[in-house]
Amino acid sequence: MLGLLVKREQQKLHFLQDFDAPIKNVFSFFSDHNRLSEIYPAFIKRIIDAPNPTNCNDVGSSRIIVRLPLIIQETVTSYNEPNYLEYKITFGSPLKHHVGKMQFIELSSSRTRLDYTIEFEPLIPYTGFLLHQLNAKVVQDALSTLARKFRQNPNY
Repeated sequence: MLGLLVKREQQKLHFLQDFDAPIKNVFSFFSDHNRLSEIYPAFIKRIIDAPNPTNCNDVGSSRIIVRLPLIIQETVTSYNEPNYLEYKITFGSPLKHHVGKMQFIELSSSRTRLDYTIEFEPLIPYTGFLLHQLNAKVVQDALSTLARKFRQNPNY
């Protein structure tokens, strides 16, 4: 209860998830805007292609996320295949300064670890704890779902 009363602005979520799949497969899944709806409970679609003519999901690409009543745009700010992906929210969110950082670590030729941090500040004071809990649940559920899918099929 005390956490709800604290005006703690900066929030940080940290996830470690192992996948039974090669690093290129895991990175490929997370870097493809149009596949994220397969694990997140929202409509997600790439709306802006990256300037890179050989990779539409590279730096500068954006996706729209629709989960009513929210419509959010995220833009890729760093892309280093197959090891690192970073994005930030660039439109429409109850969060400010939202940045997601995904480090992909090859454990073996058929196992990958995702080290994922999300940092944000709530737009509305005193809502950080609630937004932290909500985001933690949604992201952890999505990561667990994807781990199960890769366990069933490493080429998912």
